[in-house]
Amino acid sequence: MNKNKMAMLISLALVAVAPSAAFAQAAAAAPAASAVEPARLDAARKLMDEIMPPAMRDQMMTSMMQSMMGTMVQALRQNPDFTRSLAAEPKAAAVFDSFVKREQTLATQDLIAGLPSMLDAMARAYARRFTLEQLHDLSLFFATPTGQTYVVVAPTVMSDPDVAQWMTATMRRSQDRLPTELAKLMADLKAALPKGTSHGG
Repeated sequence: MNKNKMAMLISLALVAVAPSAAFAQAAAAAPAASAVEPARLDAARKLMDEIMPPAMRDQMMTSMMQSMMGTMVQALRQNPDFTRSLAAEPKAAAVFDSFVKREQTLATQDLIAGLPSMLDAMARAYARRFTLEQLHDLSLFFATPTGQTYVVVAPTVMSDPDVAQWMTATMRRSQDRLPTELAKLMADLKAALPKGTSHGG
């Protein structure tokens, strides 16, 4: 595989895992946390158990990651440059499939391992934003048949055809913009580095 094709495949693969970086960047930009009222925090923690029942958490995270990765891979496979590159290099297709499976497994493992701290963080966020009365009302809702249905169905929304179509269109715009952005990056690096500096290391 020539360097240009390899660069294209690597760049598109990076687009596939870009949402994780976006989440991390958003978290880094979050404002400093304010104090939480203990009673509201206790109510919010109980609410988390209703929103994400302990017995269902692992499966919810697995389903959510499968939906996200499936939609992103579908968008990549609709990119003409990507599909041509894979068609020209059958071994590259196997490598890419292995990469996707590995990233999905690792991302799911990270989500599951981080669930306790994530739920605690969410409980604190809810406690800051909802009063005791509002938290009580939310708890009542999730105890209803409709609330229980929401708990089961909500994680599958990302795989809904309309949502998947929107995500595919968003991914495609990112992919279409990528060559131009990479060219700008290379130009900026060339301008920033002293003359005679090699980009190859």
